[in-house]
Amino acid sequence: MNEAPAAQEATSALITFEVVKESYGWAIRRDRQMMTPMWCRDLAVAEAERMVEALRRHGERAEVRICETDEGAQGLSLAQ
Repeated sequence: MNEAPAAQEATSALITFEVVKESYGWAIRRDRQMMTPMWCRDLAVAEAERMVEALRRHGERAEVRICETDEGAQGLSLAQ
């Protein structure tokens, strides 16, 4: 009987895909691991959105975040 709350809790976790600038182009990352390299930002965003929509159709909570580089800063900042 305790399986239902555990299963519901597992599906309620938010899955985040980050679109980040890399030295070769752009990448889609999840949990700080690269999933997919892309040549341009628009392709990376479109692919990340497709992954999010596929997960949402299966009842998962998912989002896309786009991390832009700040010229002069070495780190990535999250675009809001």
